[in-house]
Amino acid sequence: MHDLFACAMHNSCRENQTSVVLLSSPHFAGSIEGKVSGEDIWAASALRGLQEMGYTTLFAPRNEEMAGTYRRYPALIKAVILEGSDSEQCFNNPRCIKTATHPLGVPAWKMFSFHFWTGSSHPLGNAWTLSPENFPVLSPGNSKDNFYLGYSIERQCMKIPITPSQQRPMQGYVFAKQISYFYDRQFAWPGMLWEPPFELKLFAGMRNDTDYASEIPEGITNLGILPKRDFYEQLGKSRVLIGVGKPTLSPSPYDALCMGVPFINPILDWSKDHPDDRARWSAQHDTLKYEDPPYVYNVKKGDEDGLWEAVRQALDNPIDRYIIPAMRMDALKARLSVLVESDWRSKAEGVLYERKQSGRGKLFEI
Repeated sequence: MHDLFACAMHNSCRENQTSVVLLSSPHFAGSIEGKVSGEDIWAASALRGLQEMGYTTLFAPRNEEMAGTYRRYPALIKAVILEGSDSEQCFNNPRCIKTATHPLGVPAWKMFSFHFWTGSSHPLGNAWTLSPENFPVLSPGNSKDNFYLGYSIERQCMKIPITPSQQRPMQGYVFAKQISYFYDRQFAWPGMLWEPPFELKLFAGMRNDTDYASEIPEGITNLGILPKRDFYEQLGKSRVLIGVGKPTLSPSPYDALCMGVPFINPILDWSKDHPDDRARWSAQHDTLKYEDPPYVYNVKKGDEDGLWEAVRQALDNPIDRYIIPAMRMDALKARLSVLVESDWRSKAEGVLYERKQSGRGKLFEI
């Protein structure tokens, strides 16, 4: 805010500097603290994009602080990003939301819910619900689409040195962060022996999250929970990343591709009548089910022979760094620009009109 006021006083503001984006989701603080959940990585990417574009970003945790900050600078704040539950609470709190008797409250149309999964998480519906993945593409025909904000791993990944493929040991990394994944109903390879029919050592970084002494599958060397730097080191010298069914929609396969490591993506469910229709697949990573070899190998659950053949193909066809075009920083910035600069007020007027006509849904002030 000091920089903003100083540039305004001297008429020297950079492009977008007088536009403020208020960040209230705790994941933005988490990203600065170095947390590495999918939501924190998403928040870090959005924050970096906004800052590179020149927007002024302020962090105000909890609705009370968020609403107080908004009251100070209502004309400058273009958008507020907060958790879905907090947007609902603000919408129903006359001391937070803009009303006829509280004109300096936060307008509902300036609030956007930071929501990692599918479905609406905002009082005004899907259009104000931000998503990390392009869920309309993943679920074609869905008329209620969230706003695809997405994220980029480009800046961080490109800083990480990788071992040239020909210098890497014959090592594969099994993507399982918790031992319980091997006992979960979504486990992709039940009953399989982790014995590749060719030279390949398998590693994983897992913690025992069960109440009993679960055995690590024989053939996999468990390195334990790894700090982020050590995880990237192990991933960067591996020749393939093997999914086991969980975690879903994790950023790690994107990191792997960017570090030149192909990903084995388990397909957990599919249409018996249309087994090759990817739109009907349910995968560990649903976005990557639309990618092809040599970057991503989609293998149906339980197909042990198909798994090892995919691993063999990955070993025989090493890749360079690969970033999905939609996950490059320029693509993210284009979507951030739409988020911050679009006429959301007019869109909200349409929602308000429909509610008045139908008599359904709580009314709000524009």
